Amino acid sequence: MNLPARPKRPFGLGTFVLMVLGVTVVGALAGAGGSMLGDQPGPLGLALTVALMALAMAAALAACVWWWRGIDEAAREAHKWAWWWGGSGGMAVGAILLLTLTLRDDGSTPQAAGASAAELVAGGMYAILLFQIAGYGIAWAAWWLKHR
Repeated sequence: MNLPARPKRPFGLGTFVLMVLGVTVVGALAGAGGSMLGDQPGPLGLALTVALMALAMAAALAACVWWWRGIDEAAREAHKWAWWWGGSGGMAVGAILLLTLTLRDDGSTPQAAGASAAELVAGGMYAILLFQIAGYGIAWAAWWLKHR
């Protein structure tokens, strides 16, 4: 006798918190390992650092895929909408700010303050990422408020 399959319940807040904690632990371990491996000279140190970071990113991506498969359709739509509109909008705002700062010649730029090229690239990457995440968060909240 075949029993009907129980419908799968979407993940809740508890699962989300556990996933965030797990990914945070993986990130902390990768950060600690990267700081230790970053001091190793030569190509071996570089290769080990790249391998460690790639492994941590693969773990984070696997967690994202697992999470995505466990949420319901409304949550998926909210995330897609928020990333498209919020992430794109945040990237545009960040790009305006970064382009404005880099195209000025009046001494008010980070380069004039003595920042190295690597620091400027890393700062730009972090700035765009933060603008995207902020835009995503705002758009995600707006989507849920609109669809309640």
